[in-house]
Amino acid sequence: MSERIRTLVLDANGWGGWKAIASETVLRGMLGIRHVDSLPAPIRQLAPVRHLLRTRYDRLSYALDWRDAICADPRLDTDLCNILDLVSYRRALSRIADYALIIILHSATGDNMGMLRRTASRLQRRKGALVVFVGNEYNLLDQKIGFIRDTGAEFIGTQLPLASAEWLYTECTASRVLVMPHALNPALYQPVPGVARVTDVGFVGSRYPLFIGDDERGAILDFLAAHGAEYGLRCDIRLGNLPRNEWVRFLSGCRAVAGAEAGTYYLDRTGTLIPAVEHYCRAHPDATAADIDARFFRDRPIVMSGKAISSRHFEPVGTRTCQVLVEGHYNGILRADEHYIAVRRDLSNVADVAARVLDEDYRRAMVERTHAYVMAHHTYAHRVAALVEAVTQSEAGS
Repeated sequence: MSERIRTLVLDANGWGGWKAIASETVLRGMLGIRHVDSLPAPIRQLAPVRHLLRTRYDRLSYALDWRDAICADPRLDTDLCNILDLVSYRRALSRIADYALIIILHSATGDNMGMLRRTASRLQRRKGALVVFVGNEYNLLDQKIGFIRDTGAEFIGTQLPLASAEWLYTECTASRVLVMPHALNPALYQPVPGVARVTDVGFVGSRYPLFIGDDERGAILDFLAAHGAEYGLRCDIRLGNLPRNEWVRFLSGCRAVAGAEAGTYYLDRTGTLIPAVEHYCRAHPDATAADIDARFFRDRPIVMSGKAISSRHFEPVGTRTCQVLVEGHYNGILRADEHYIAVRRDLSNVADVAARVLDEDYRRAMVERTHAYVMAHHTYAHRVAALVEAVTQSEAGS
């Protein structure tokens, strides 16, 4: 295809609650305010105004990284639409037949499928290919699978390994699964000049919810926070999330960061497991991880794992920060003790891990090796190129 592909990208500036929909529709759709900095200084300095016009996923870097990479691809002539701005979304849907490619991003499918499900019939009027990137491939899976099936989406962009994704989306017979894990945004994730690496092992992020069925990441974080100093490690372990620029700065100040695979071992395409766990947790607010495990997971067989690599495993690569990760598959992309320092699940090798973190030559060699590898194969530009290739090949063969 020699001409640029007319592309509609649907994302969401927030999870889809009514407050976000109202503010996005009124401020951006009806009043045409695209960014807070476009307002006169006295108005844009008001805290409520800045709050309403904020980028709600600024602390979820991959949501912006995917969008930016798609919009930057020279083969795509891209229109971007925020589905929470009902004015813009209605306009885009009225022109749906004009687009050769429609891409729904993770931000629109991750935490709330209400808007997309209500407009599925409008998306069925398309003439171009529909690609659905599925966010949070452990939650609302019945709704997400139903939406993909009902719209007849041509492609599913999955973060999961291929075998897991093909099992999960087996009902979506009209769709081709494209393995599209997160990647590196090298333009943003670089070492910040002048920031010294004063932390040996750091972490800033959320505690994974109990309903995913394990606490592997939480276990290593708790251990490092409580006992890291006993192994000579200066640890900075925090809960919460940082805006992208602050996160880059934090990474630049760490010799290593800790983590584990994302997702759940207990993929559930019926969508019933997580609501049951959530209902139990609401009814029993004092329930512990052990309580949840005993009631829902201990005797539950792992039919298909949903564990996967995440954007958090690529971002430190860009800032030349080593990673201390719980041993895992990581989609076959990152390999233990080649691209990251592997921690056993029982934490039995912590002393060896600490020694390697503190070995400057060892750590630097691993960091540079991993950076070269990821830059050659696993940037967002690589992912978008693979997506465009799949779409164009499909069109050529049809």
